[in-house]
Amino acid sequence: MFASLPLGTQFTLLVAVPSIAAMLVGKRLFLPDERFRTLLVDFLKTDWKYLGVAWVVTEVVNTLALHFHVARTFTGAIYAIEGATVAAFQAVTATPLTVLATGVYLVGFPFVVLFTYFKLKAHDEEEAHRYALAYIMVVVAAVPFFLLFPVKVSSLYLSTVEPLMYELSPAIQYGIFSTDTLVKAFPSLHTGLSVLAALYAQKADTRYAYTATVLAVAIVFSTLYLGVHWVTDAAFAVLLVWVAYRLSQRVSDPRWSVVTREFVSGVRRRTPL
Repeated sequence: MFASLPLGTQFTLLVAVPSIAAMLVGKRLFLPDERFRTLLVDFLKTDWKYLGVAWVVTEVVNTLALHFHVARTFTGAIYAIEGATVAAFQAVTATPLTVLATGVYLVGFPFVVLFTYFKLKAHDEEEAHRYALAYIMVVVAAVPFFLLFPVKVSSLYLSTVEPLMYELSPAIQYGIFSTDTLVKAFPSLHTGLSVLAALYAQKADTRYAYTATVLAVAIVFSTLYLGVHWVTDAAFAVLLVWVAYRLSQRVSDPRWSVVTREFVSGVRRRTPL
């Protein structure tokens, strides 16, 4: 029955169902004292502002990258820097490892990025808001590179690197190819945002910090093993994260309502009566 569904629907189910399951498991393991009703009320009251803006920014960036990147690609420049180094991550390949890496890439990534917000909020609401701000900083900082410095995924440039994830399933290939330009590898947002989540997770309890760190390492490995990114992509993404993390930590009051109120007050002061 599943195979009879359209490929787009198959891809959505392959990502959405395990992602929801991961969030439920995460809630049970790391937020056992939080009631679903409380989480829902808080989401409808305040969290949607932070998560919603982060989602909108991500969608806008993806749309811009899809339609407005320059025609010329600069993959050769990345190759000149690191050569075929990324091929080393496929020194050993096996279908079970590819399935695991794909699951980490498609499910582990959205889990650690999203769940870290809720985990932080349970410990320190201001840090959760700083995390959302840093997320937006990283995504926005990637825009000039996606538009003006497009780089192909490693497996579409190097004959020594196999597109393991794309060949794993027709549904996955369809889902990725229909939503991604495949020329916005630099910088790697999978690397950057998962490392950012791991950094901020250190402000939660030790058990979750360890889990987020392990997931971040696994996500970085998966992007290289699956032939999606280059080592340079990952390294530069970490640099962006370090800058965004330091900047977000300097924000004394990360409540966006305060930022909005100050902006409106400033406009009123500048508007003649």
